[in-house]
Amino acid sequence: MVTHDPTGPDQVALDRFTAERAGYQVGDQVRVIVNGAVRQVKVTGIFTADDARLAGGGTLVAFDLKTAGAQFAPAGGYTTADLVAAPGVSQDAIATSVRAALPRTFIAETGTSLNSAPADSKLIEILLLFAAVALFVAVFLVANMFTMLAAARARENALLRAVGASRRYVLRSVLAEAAVLGLIATVLGYLLGIGVAAVLNRGFSVINGPDVPLRVFSAGALAAALGVGVGVTMIAAYVPARRAAAIPPIAALRSGLPPTAKSLRRRNIIGVVTFLLGAMVTAAGIESQDLMYLGAPLLMLGLIVLTPWLGLGLTKLLRGPLTRLSGMRGTLAVENTRRNPRRTAATAATLMIGLSVCAAVTVMISSVAAKDAKETAAGDNADIHVTAIPFSDLSSGTTTDLAKVPGVQAVSPLTPVSVKLGERRFLQLTAVDPGSAKDFLPLTVQAGSLERLADGIAVSTATAAEYDLKVGSEVSGPLQSLGAADQPVSLPVVAVYNAPESVDQRALIPARLAPKTASPQTILVKAAPGQDPVALRERIQRTLANPVLTVQTRAEAADAASSQAEEFLNILYALLSVSVLIGALGVVNTMTMSTMERVREIGLLGAVGLGRKQVGSVLRWESVITAMLGAVIGLVAGCALGAMGVLSQKGVPLAVPWAQLGVFVLVTLVIGVLASLWPARTAARTPILTAIHSDTE
Repeated sequence: MVTHDPTGPDQVALDRFTAERAGYQVGDQVRVIVNGAVRQVKVTGIFTADDARLAGGGTLVAFDLKTAGAQFAPAGGYTTADLVAAPGVSQDAIATSVRAALPRTFIAETGTSLNSAPADSKLIEILLLFAAVALFVAVFLVANMFTMLAAARARENALLRAVGASRRYVLRSVLAEAAVLGLIATVLGYLLGIGVAAVLNRGFSVINGPDVPLRVFSAGALAAALGVGVGVTMIAAYVPARRAAAIPPIAALRSGLPPTAKSLRRRNIIGVVTFLLGAMVTAAGIESQDLMYLGAPLLMLGLIVLTPWLGLGLTKLLRGPLTRLSGMRGTLAVENTRRNPRRTAATAATLMIGLSVCAAVTVMISSVAAKDAKETAAGDNADIHVTAIPFSDLSSGTTTDLAKVPGVQAVSPLTPVSVKLGERRFLQLTAVDPGSAKDFLPLTVQAGSLERLADGIAVSTATAAEYDLKVGSEVSGPLQSLGAADQPVSLPVVAVYNAPESVDQRALIPARLAPKTASPQTILVKAAPGQDPVALRERIQRTLANPVLTVQTRAEAADAASSQAEEFLNILYALLSVSVLIGALGVVNTMTMSTMERVREIGLLGAVGLGRKQVGSVLRWESVITAMLGAVIGLVAGCALGAMGVLSQKGVPLAVPWAQLGVFVLVTLVIGVLASLWPARTAARTPILTAIHSDTE
């Protein structure tokens, strides 16, 4: 089959990857959409190209020069120019020469820099932020584990002290154990990360093109992983290690080492002061949002310190209902959680942090979604909205085609343009159909009349005040639009209007003045009386048959506006699920080690008549109470922080997503039940005689 360059408006050439992905060959008829218009063209050639945008899922379509200029640069000129260096001349050398010859407004880049996909620093910052949250939660898990290990090995550490080991020796041995544990976890985590990256890379390649080479064992990544993994583990284990080193040698002579109940008074005072300081700074953040970033961590830190005291209060409230619900099993579960409030608080904190962040972002994003939906629904009076998908345009002929569809009463394009009033001073305009503007847009005329809009310009009261305009003023300057040549205009102000905040049209001009190459941003459609908007939407889609058009009823447009925020929320949930999972592991870890510590106690419960199911029920209630403690504190704190964040944004209504919060509570209950399954099974299967003779306690 003959292959040649495209030679007319009905011929194109495609890049090889696009042709292979879509199954196109030379000679095939394909459909292309340029400036929103659909037409059939013939593929005359397939070429290879070295462009980073192709690896990112882009498509490269080549036209002949004349056709490309007419379609993409009707005003003349070029957006870029590619230069080929002479033999022996480097890319850097030619780029330096070009920069010297061009004005400073032009940019000259080498091919190497253009083909190097730049790292998205903002995305990296977001991912690192959520990684920091997960690590912060992991600190509580590790610290709680080493605290319980120190209590379980109290007699062993006392014997070491009795035979001559110093406090420093015991401290170093515990930290060495933490370092080994951190190293093992880092290696396993690094290997798991490589596997996840490979799976994601392969998955994205289906959409975005060839796999991106992974640098799996770079020195920087290895050093960061080892430093963070080992360092965080040792930091978390330091306080428990000091407690283990402080055990006196005389403790080796005791047959049992009941935990000493230290007073919570000093801790509570510190927690109250920190919490109140954080609350005041956070409240001040409503007026100055930067203070929110200081106040929120302080408030959460205060809650973490106060969790033992809050846990005692919550469990005291739960004692009566649980006793009535489960009898003695409920009472035992409550008392077990109250036995060591610090341990219970540390376990609950692992869930509390993750759930508080989930609740905060849920409240904020749900409020933004509600605002977007409300503004979209109230921004105009149209029955149908027609827009283009991202990175596409609406054709100027689409307005005419829509007006011919049966059941359409009126059509008005909203085309963004601007008038240059001076150096770096522009007035943003929206070109509309002057005959139907007052029917489509909820405007209240304060002066003048919109009936004269066909020959002038209408401005909002805010625009009039900003640019010192009134009815009769002249607005003069070049009319500008993307892809069109400047067109000088001189228009009188014929009306000044008020509009709701949801209307973002600051000034209006008649659509006839918009350059023919200017693409409408949205086309508003009014249905004929008695016409069902849903049926009309389906008819428009069938008639236009344009895949880049999004045709929606007003309700569908409002839902779509809110769904964008919800999609972002789902991404945040995926990132935050790591910290919630760590919190769940913290509950499992605590319940498992707590069961090992209480072997004799569990055996005695069996000896006095409690069956296996009843012993398991006690542990399940204990696990659920601990999980719910973290959920209650976390959700309340997260909702409060989210509400503060919403109140700091003007014009955003506060929306509390009760359904999502209910799901969080349900997930917490499930975590509590699942966390108790293995410990309950282990405890129930322990023989009574073995448990009674155990000296673990």
